[in-house]
Amino acid sequence: MLMLSSAELPDAAKQSIGQALLKWRDQSSIAFDWVKDLQTVDADAVAKLKTASYDYIYVAGNGLFSSAAAWMGANPTSGKWTFLQSEPDAANQSAAIADKAALLQVDTAQIETMKKTWVQSLLDQQTPIEWVTKAERPIPSVWAPSEESDHIVLLDNNPQWFQQLAFQVNQHHAKWVVFYAQAEEAQVQKAKTLGISVMDLTAALSANLSWDDILANRLGVMMNHSWQAGVQNYNLQELKELKMK
Repeated sequence: MLMLSSAELPDAAKQSIGQALLKWRDQSSIAFDWVKDLQTVDADAVAKLKTASYDYIYVAGNGLFSSAAAWMGANPTSGKWTFLQSEPDAANQSAAIADKAALLQVDTAQIETMKKTWVQSLLDQQTPIEWVTKAERPIPSVWAPSEESDHIVLLDNNPQWFQQLAFQVNQHHAKWVVFYAQAEEAQVQKAKTLGISVMDLTAALSANLSWDDILANRLGVMMNHSWQAGVQNYNLQELKELKMK
């Protein structure tokens, strides 16, 4: 089997992977190659994929998903691909992978519930919020009724978005700026210069994952020949905690 792991993985995850691979080899006779600390599926990883035939291919870490999926799509193999999320994917971009691979992910419904609970707590306290989004991602009317449209700033083709946001923050004495659509990190950081609290809901959550349990369960899948493509949520042992950043 082949393990491709992202440079962005926490040290504890890298350690768990290293220990698991040795255990798989020594106790279950599973030969492995490991290409680690990748920023993308690079020439070294591609060389492994081209020169060897693997029964199982693992991609650990969200940062590798796009390049690995592109290679997988362009180069069909008999190997069974498994993508392991390392952090929540609020935009649910990973889902497109799942028609050809197994995708283990943080439950998107759980993510949405936690975000809704957080926003509702602000609304219950009558906290003034300015929303930043894009036309394709309208703010739910329960959060920003149509009569409060002047609390929304659109990023689409709007070079004056920051000036508009600053005006609305002052006009409404806002306490929070909440980004509801994906924005550039520079845009989020610029909003923070307004001196009030800023939340990027597209990257608002962090997951405390048990990589020992994740990998132990993957071994079970291989030994039982029970791999199947599709989306699977991390279970209660694999996902220890999901929290707002």
